[in-house]
Amino acid sequence: MQIKLKISQLLEQVKEFTQAADFEGLLKVANTLLAKAPYNGEYLLYKLQALDGLGKVTADIKFLHRYANMRSTDITAFLLLYKAYMARDSIADAIISLVFALSIDPQDEECQSLLANLLAEVDPKYKTVKLNILTTNRVGHLGLEIEPWARSRQGADDDCLHLFISNGQVSANESLFTLLKNYAHVIESSFWYQFYMTRSLLLDDNYYALLPYDVQSGLRGICPQDIYSKGNKRLIEIYKDNPALISIPTADIDAGWQMLEKYNLFKDDNIVCLHVRDSYYLENNMPKQNFSHHDYRDANIVTYKKAVLTLISQGYKVVRIGSDSNQRLEINSPHYLDFCLDGPDEHSDFIEVMLISLCQFFIATTSGPMSTAALFDTPTLVVNSAPLQHPYFRHSRFIPKRLFQNNKEVNLMDVCRGRPLSMNNTKPILLSLHHQELLANGYQYLANSEEDILAAVIEFEQRLNNREFSADLTVNQKSYMRKLPDTFIFKHCENVICDSFLSKYPEIFK
Repeated sequence: MQIKLKISQLLEQVKEFTQAADFEGLLKVANTLLAKAPYNGEYLLYKLQALDGLGKVTADIKFLHRYANMRSTDITAFLLLYKAYMARDSIADAIISLVFALSIDPQDEECQSLLANLLAEVDPKYKTVKLNILTTNRVGHLGLEIEPWARSRQGADDDCLHLFISNGQVSANESLFTLLKNYAHVIESSFWYQFYMTRSLLLDDNYYALLPYDVQSGLRGICPQDIYSKGNKRLIEIYKDNPALISIPTADIDAGWQMLEKYNLFKDDNIVCLHVRDSYYLENNMPKQNFSHHDYRDANIVTYKKAVLTLISQGYKVVRIGSDSNQRLEINSPHYLDFCLDGPDEHSDFIEVMLISLCQFFIATTSGPMSTAALFDTPTLVVNSAPLQHPYFRHSRFIPKRLFQNNKEVNLMDVCRGRPLSMNNTKPILLSLHHQELLANGYQYLANSEEDILAAVIEFEQRLNNREFSADLTVNQKSYMRKLPDTFIFKHCENVICDSFLSKYPEIFK
């Protein structure tokens, strides 16, 4: 009945219930007002006052989330969340609440004291805390966020507690995510994730944990070009100077081999993993988002046939990994297995990670699984690489896609030297990561031919002995590295273009 009252009448009731300290009545009228105007901050305050008077202010966590979203610069909102989380023994959430409170008012002595005590309770060594959010719905970002950060900090014993927030939804690879969570404090919270996403700059810089390749720093005003260039430079340094960190438990690997026996895969097999990027996965799994700007990275699996058959003839078993492809390689051999289309439904995430971690080597494209191989220092040959991007991780070689502008081939050394898209667009081609932008300026990548892929695979395989990779450079590779300008992002990366490709196309490396 009360909902039919006019706003002015309901506000009169608020005054009456407040003066009479009738908090039950105040709560009812506040809820009625919020039913009419759910995003009214004044009405939220009435409800907060009522709950406080009833001694239930920390009982309704969803209301406190709503209050914090509506009044995100009110330190009271975060103090109440702190109390509510402490009542639920959610220490990490309580810490995050205090971090946002201190981001609003760094001088608040109560919050300073509460945070110091809470950190000491977690571990006496901690004096401060830093936060960031994770990109878990894309396996590439999942692989290159936590692990390189943790790899670079091996042996570190500083006084900062790092917390990483995920959205709590299913990740691109649950098995990989579970493994990574052993090496970092990950808080799964859709509330904190969305809270940060919608007001990133509310978090003070002193409490922000920069990841090596920090795609989310764009929310803090960092331009995409800087994210790409500085992120890749940091990754190169980390993987050059630090050994692998993560490993899969032996018991899990033994169970994995048991599952693979029915596919005629065994522990003593020489296995090569293969991944060929196409657009079908993103179109099928994220239909509401348009990822066509990455289409220049796609490849045609048919061009891999000669390489796969050659590996089979040399005693390898080739396993294609990935999911949801609209491409099939027609090879009738028990030594070629397409787990992308015909693999196990159960534990497929784990099987993929396990095979990438243990295979003799991995043939990749510029796509997410490449980052999984990086975690385990798996020797990796990247073909159809686009843009001209040296792999940042260990034990790798690559061949790039050739680039044409208006049907005229582009000198790739000019790209390394910073050639702009056009006279009217000074953005370097190297930093143009959008398919539509390239097309608008007349550029088109040409995928590697079947012969180019075969030559690169033969060359790479000859550099390996039981996963041990020979990194010696040929005369052509040394010449190529000398020509690279000091300003080139990948100047000091030890992973270079295959000799076979440099020898075949010398005119585009002048």
